[in-house]
Amino acid sequence: MEAVPPSAAMQGAPMPTQPEGWGELPCDLIKRIVKDYLSCGIDRLRLSWINPHWGKTICDMKLPELPWMFLPSSSTPMFFEPVTRCLHKIWLPAALKSGRLCGSRGPWVFISTKDPEPQFTLYNLCNGEKRGRIDLPLTILDKQGVTRCARVEMAALSLPPSTAGYTVAAVVHIGQSLDYTIATWEFKEDHWTEIGSAADRVLDILFYQGSFHFLTSNEDLIRLVPEGPSFRMVRYHVELRSSKPLDDLYEAQDGTMLRRYLVESTAGHLLFAVKKTHCSKRTVDIKVFRLSVDDAGQATWVHYKNTAGEMIYLGQASSISCVTQSEPTIHFLDDRLVKSEDEADRYHRRDMGGLRPHVLQVSWYSYRTPNEESRFSYRAPDDIGATDVPTPVWCEPQSDGFTM
Repeated sequence: MEAVPPSAAMQGAPMPTQPEGWGELPCDLIKRIVKDYLSCGIDRLRLSWINPHWGKTICDMKLPELPWMFLPSSSTPMFFEPVTRCLHKIWLPAALKSGRLCGSRGPWVFISTKDPEPQFTLYNLCNGEKRGRIDLPLTILDKQGVTRCARVEMAALSLPPSTAGYTVAAVVHIGQSLDYTIATWEFKEDHWTEIGSAADRVLDILFYQGSFHFLTSNEDLIRLVPEGPSFRMVRYHVELRSSKPLDDLYEAQDGTMLRRYLVESTAGHLLFAVKKTHCSKRTVDIKVFRLSVDDAGQATWVHYKNTAGEMIYLGQASSISCVTQSEPTIHFLDDRLVKSEDEADRYHRRDMGGLRPHVLQVSWYSYRTPNEESRFSYRAPDDIGATDVPTPVWCEPQSDGFTM
């Protein structure tokens, strides 16, 4: 299995200007090959790198591209496409392979590394090292005007870095504090800027309809509103949903693990999802809610019905929804941080799969026996087994920010 390299253009290799040999195939034949034999978006991307003629022909087909799961590893990072169940290795700089993933947008991922030295990097998985890497600061200017060390928990982009005026918002810890501080970074600044502190734990971040939104442990929202050259925090109380006390009770008493996410629906609604994992072993349920605000300004989370043709992909600071012709499914990552019993420094990837809301049937991406009807396997366990880098993220390598 060969690694998916950065674009040939980004590697400095000359790209042919005129098709030769296979490059001379007519457009309709190229389209037929792609449509009939290449359901995997990763394979289509690699084929588009043959030369500009193939690249333009495949691009003009405007094929639906579903998100890919980026599986980190210090030895073999990989892409996985859940619908086609294709798995591909990807090239990544050695210094970034062991980094913790802190969020993504399009092909851009935030990577936090400790060794050989601390770094926080925004990296384009397709454009590569030369034009797809932005090193972000490790210090923050606090409210008192003092520059201090900062550790980033999660981050989000307002726009792709190829667009002027983009902003990065993040949840950081200042110094040795475990408090959740909200900060921003603008292009060419040498530090983060503290905007304020969240009273509760921050669980997720999403850039939604022109503003950064943060989800707290109380299921309230914090929104960043532009104010002069910076931002201010606006806190929105969301009425307690009826099932939250019961969820909290389960989590406290029987070992149930709850993960909460923000995601924008294909229709533009702000959605909130709760993933329930039983005894830290397997995901058994996912509830999805839509933010509703009445005439008096009272916000509530109301149940959301997954519409036909909508796929939802849940992951911290990387959730995505998209339109598809496939069966509606809510896909989820293994973010339990459960370590292997045999290897203490490695994490399981057994709880990754999809839930089909209308039948409440869960299918897992990981390895189970063939006779379990709701589950499937697709590769040998060595391909996607336990890893030393815990949590994957969703990404869209062929969306904004990719340079052919």
